[in-house]
Amino acid sequence: MLQFSQTVLDGLVNGSIVALAALGITLVFAISRFANVAHGDLMTLGAYVALFVNGRFDGSFLVAAIAAIITTIVIGLLLYRLVFRPIEQRSAVALLITSIGLALILRNAIALIWGFNIQGYDIPVERPIRFLGLRATPTELMILAVSLACTLLFFFLLRGTRLGKEVRAVSDLPDLARVTGIDARTVIRWVWTWSLGTAALAGVLLGAKTILTPNMGWDLLLAAFAAAILGGIGNPTGAVLGAFVVSVTQELSTYVMPDNYKQVTAFAILILVLLWRPGGLFARKTRA
Repeated sequence: MLQFSQTVLDGLVNGSIVALAALGITLVFAISRFANVAHGDLMTLGAYVALFVNGRFDGSFLVAAIAAIITTIVIGLLLYRLVFRPIEQRSAVALLITSIGLALILRNAIALIWGFNIQGYDIPVERPIRFLGLRATPTELMILAVSLACTLLFFFLLRGTRLGKEVRAVSDLPDLARVTGIDARTVIRWVWTWSLGTAALAGVLLGAKTILTPNMGWDLLLAAFAAAILGGIGNPTGAVLGAFVVSVTQELSTYVMPDNYKQVTAFAILILVLLWRPGGLFARKTRA
């Protein structure tokens, strides 16, 4: 039982990172109506910017994370303005293919600048903290705390502010929202800003927990998409719940198969759920 609880705890730590990534994916889909494949490589960009600040300027991890978030938002909004916005009136397929191409460009640019070698943040070796028979490193506890705080802030902005209400209005009934005087263009920019910020933070937290490679964002993207779809694409609450379902399932699957097959198990369950409930486990009529 203790080993089972430890596995679930590990899944919750991973799920907190996946949840941040899934939130960005599902919110962009709710507003822009396409799956942004480049989201994973924007996570990677955030992780490597933090590495640069953390290593070259001997800055604190907090400073590195803030720099990563700001840089990713600026670059991401520039890419949206120059790449996605000119073709956003076309089909979702055109936007999807464009995001795939942009993902490849970003991934190779990161590899060109930082190389393919495995790298990591300048974080000292930590001894696990034990409680109730379970163990977790200070970094893992930090990941849980930061992810929870940012997720709560995200939902406060979405549910408790006027901008959040405008986001939900544009998501649910875009034409009616425009008639009532809502500036849809401003709303879209804010949605992309939130999405890019959570992407950068997810990349930084993933790098703090594991290692940095040019493919790290792509590897996390698969789980994030599974979480967003499982939770009902366009539903932020479902995305968070789906992230924990996917991540805990992946960890528990190691009892019956090697670690390399964790993603296979999660996607197998995803397919079964979608066959039973095509809208996802937590589907709802409204999108955001």
